[in-house]
Amino acid sequence: MELWDVYDHCFQKTGRIHERGNPLPPGEYHLVVAIYPVNSQGQVLIQRRNPDLKLLPGIWAATGGSAVMGEDAWQACQRELKEELGFCATKENSEMIAAFKRIDSYNTIWIVHTDVSVEELILQKEEVSDVKWVSVAELKEMAKEGIFHYYRYLDWLTDYLSNMRCP
Repeated sequence: MELWDVYDHCFQKTGRIHERGNPLPPGEYHLVVAIYPVNSQGQVLIQRRNPDLKLLPGIWAATGGSAVMGEDAWQACQRELKEELGFCATKENSEMIAAFKRIDSYNTIWIVHTDVSVEELILQKEEVSDVKWVSVAELKEMAKEGIFHYYRYLDWLTDYLSNMRCP
């Protein structure tokens, strides 16, 4: 059983806890993180979701998920990246680049600068079936073809990544 902190319309914790799988009442939100590892060539590391998952089975997507009770966005970013791909986000290699409100969640978007190789990754097989580095142009094309999940912020993100200076 996964428990979430409940947030109000001002992104403040309410003190209430919510059990994943149950709908949130209108005006209540949970915290979500989306993580985009980016290498020194400007490529983005994406993952294919396990085909047995209920949500978006077998589709290419961002790394991430919901923050669990007691976590802030940074802690959730670190945990999700470590759990799903087996490497660490640090304050030296990471930055939150956006936050926005959806129907029942607050989403934060993270960039993690890394040159980790695919062979070094330890995939969480229950959630991730494959990973690969793609260019921003390839990411756009995959989304256009329906191969990569089309997040509502994806056009903004690909513009941001295209203009980002890699370390």
